[in-house]
Amino acid sequence: MRKIVRQIELLLAPRRAPCRKEPQSDPFLYEVWCGLRREFFPERHELDGYRVVWSNRSQKRVLASCNIHERRVVVARELFEPAAVRWIGPVLYHELCHAVIDRDVSRSRAGKRQWHGAEFRELEQRHPDIGALHAWIASGGWAMAVRSNRTRRFWQRQRGELAAARRAVALRSR
Repeated sequence: MRKIVRQIELLLAPRRAPCRKEPQSDPFLYEVWCGLRREFFPERHELDGYRVVWSNRSQKRVLASCNIHERRVVVARELFEPAAVRWIGPVLYHELCHAVIDRDVSRSRAGKRQWHGAEFRELEQRHPDIGALHAWIASGGWAMAVRSNRTRRFWQRQRGELAAARRAVALRSR
């Protein structure tokens, strides 16, 4: 009887949103983030509270994104390609600038927030590699990193499937 009463209580209880455990920061990305914060914004210790993680999905256009409400930065895993890894610092600095400006961005005449407005660009130019990052993106470096990442993952899957097929054949021949 108690079991039935408990089940009814659970059914009638107000529903809560399911708890979703957010991933912890990637140690490598978080170290780069904190190093940039200490170098360029030493007084802004609260920015160390951001989670900095690799993206779960493949990216095509977005190198990284900063969610100021959730205090989370997501970095495209394609940036971990050998030809692109040197740009992780400038990309994280770009996102750090978004976190520094926060919601205090200027607005256009139409009232839209200008996330990459004049004040943002001025702040972003403090990093010595930002110009080179923009040139790398414009010259197709980001597109090449995306293609390299997809090709590498394709061949990893192929090798994995081939190895699995070999194991299956070996098991059948026993």
